[in-house]
Amino acid sequence: MHKFPSVLESIQDLNKSQIHGLVALARKFKGYAKDWQGLPVPFIKTPIIATSFLENSTRTKHSFAIAIEKMGATYIDFNAEKSSLKKGESLEQTLLTLYAQGVDLCIIRTSVSHQLAQFKENPPLKIINGGDGTHQHPTQALLDFFTMVEAGLVPEETTLAIIGDLYHSRVGSSLIDLLPQFGIKVILCGPKECLPKEVPAGIEMTENRDEAIEKASALYLLRIQKERHQGVEAAYYDTYPKNYGVNMNLLKKMNKPLPIFHPGPANIGLEISEDLIKSDLYLGHLQVRNSIFMRMAIIQAILQNKDKTIGIPLNDGPRTFTF
Repeated sequence: MHKFPSVLESIQDLNKSQIHGLVALARKFKGYAKDWQGLPVPFIKTPIIATSFLENSTRTKHSFAIAIEKMGATYIDFNAEKSSLKKGESLEQTLLTLYAQGVDLCIIRTSVSHQLAQFKENPPLKIINGGDGTHQHPTQALLDFFTMVEAGLVPEETTLAIIGDLYHSRVGSSLIDLLPQFGIKVILCGPKECLPKEVPAGIEMTENRDEAIEKASALYLLRIQKERHQGVEAAYYDTYPKNYGVNMNLLKKMNKPLPIFHPGPANIGLEISEDLIKSDLYLGHLQVRNSIFMRMAIIQAILQNKDKTIGIPLNDGPRTFTF
């Protein structure tokens, strides 16, 4: 894919043409999903791909692992808790070590926002951001957009209400950067403690859940990240299900049978009810399924970008040492 970045840290690293290309490639991979026979593996050599998750993960980590295996690559689960990072080694030196061992690409999740931006100018190896602090989760937003298209939503006709802890949501940040590019109108909704301090022009915000639902043609529910709030900031938590939770009775009362997206994990009974998550309106499981194909597309695009500036020169021949 033309000029695809070697470090995918943010949605802002991609242009519309590249995003369209990823959706098309993900759809192509999905076409092979019934039996996986004849899956094109267009690599001259078998790539080695590592995941390094410095925060807990189920969906993202496992979907990347499955995507890597489906593509015929060698997969390494890099355990940061038992690595030299615990001995004081910098993340850059750890990544350069992986590169010297032959690793082509590393998917990294970190609790530190913007930590991966430092590698864009001189990448120690190719990197995909698997979520960094409260900053960005670009692959989640891309698979969400793919799922919206697959579900038949017409971007220019869609108003998406995102309800939840948007202040701390890296998923929310990536969706805000991605969706308006394609004509999707975005409404942010939540208690004032959960709304961002600043938003781009054209993004609407409200503390009124029913108002957001009334204007929406689709809903995206976010997990309340109570662990990121302190003291009085979490005072909204006990009343959240009543004021901001979404259930089948509410949607029926408002006559709004809307498609429901959720990145997971869902707090059933808090932001979403059990009957809704088991209904045909809920598309969270389709998001999980589509995560495999979008992440396959991202992996292929980043591995085939022909970037020759990765890592450091590795000269295996005789050397002359001088100052």
